[in-house]
Amino acid sequence: MDSTSNYFELLKFCLNEDRPVPPCIKEINWHDLLVFATKHAIPGIFLPTILMENGRLGKDDFMGNKPSDEDVMEWVFEGHRLRKNNTTLFGRTMKASEWFQENGFRNCILKGQGNALMYPDPYMRTCGDIDIWLEGGREKILEFTNQYYKGRKASAIHVDFPMFRDAEVEVHFRPSYMLNPFVDKKVKKYFEEAAPSQFTNLVTSPDGKYSFNIPTNTFNLFFQLLHIYRHIIKEGIGLRQIIDYYYLLRKAKNDGMTEADKKELIKTLKRFRMLKFAQAIMFIEQDILGLDSSYLYVEPNQKEGKFIINEVLEAGNFGKYETRMNKSMKGARGHIKRFFILESFHYRLLLHYPSESFWVPFYDFRGHVRRRLRGEAVDDD
Repeated sequence: MDSTSNYFELLKFCLNEDRPVPPCIKEINWHDLLVFATKHAIPGIFLPTILMENGRLGKDDFMGNKPSDEDVMEWVFEGHRLRKNNTTLFGRTMKASEWFQENGFRNCILKGQGNALMYPDPYMRTCGDIDIWLEGGREKILEFTNQYYKGRKASAIHVDFPMFRDAEVEVHFRPSYMLNPFVDKKVKKYFEEAAPSQFTNLVTSPDGKYSFNIPTNTFNLFFQLLHIYRHIIKEGIGLRQIIDYYYLLRKAKNDGMTEADKKELIKTLKRFRMLKFAQAIMFIEQDILGLDSSYLYVEPNQKEGKFIINEVLEAGNFGKYETRMNKSMKGARGHIKRFFILESFHYRLLLHYPSESFWVPFYDFRGHVRRRLRGEAVDDD
């Protein structure tokens, strides 16, 4: 069994409380595991296992392969870093939400610390930035944000709002978008219709320190799948987002998601041509991460799931570890070569997800021209 297979076996054990200690634990290189976990922004998933005094493993469960003192210190340092970063980001998230509320904008937090609250230990999720969706629409929001940070270049869905030195804030007009312009119009309308109920779904951290609104479960299941989908098509994504979805699926079922809710979600996915991708993610959640089938809302697709997990492993967190392209190409010819190589990577998805991947070069070209002529920001979420 190769090291990646071992890591996935251990990952299943860490995610699922009822699983027995995997035999692969005797073969784990603990430093290399940390490298793998960092690549995919998930060291906090493994930490309870590595730190024996707090975890599920007794000293005999390591099968003669206990982490060295040096290994333990590496993981302890990472744990302290995660806890410190999450403490800061929870505080900033709540402050941002309250500040916009006081200024007349109902809001909710997309992904980020809202996802962290679904974890067994909310302080062990690797932090990102603060994505906050405001009610009011693009023009009203930009008019307000320009009073504070004039001239910030806005994308189609958000504008940067640097209200903190130690946390990046993206103010969203809508949560996300699709590359296919015809489908994107429908997605935009869906977000507009669903918006009111997303700004009143208040949640509080288990320790009672932080409160803010997050999307409802049914909305979140679509939105976060779309987030994963678009990043797979455009640049790659890591295991953190797949694990976020793992905990979201568990939360949705535990909160009482009904069969009617599932049928409505499936109807939405069909409408936006995402059902096959949802089936691929269900395979990963069940087969790779060990999620029980009772938490799934569609049947898994093994073929698509294996294709997607390979993309996840190749690219890493948001494509930062993509190795299939020579990124050292320089000069005009180098940029041209890189463009065509990058587009060829996008087209490997054409037979799987043509509705989106077909539009990648058009979208990239349009974005390049727009940024040149108008100085607009890159669209992202």
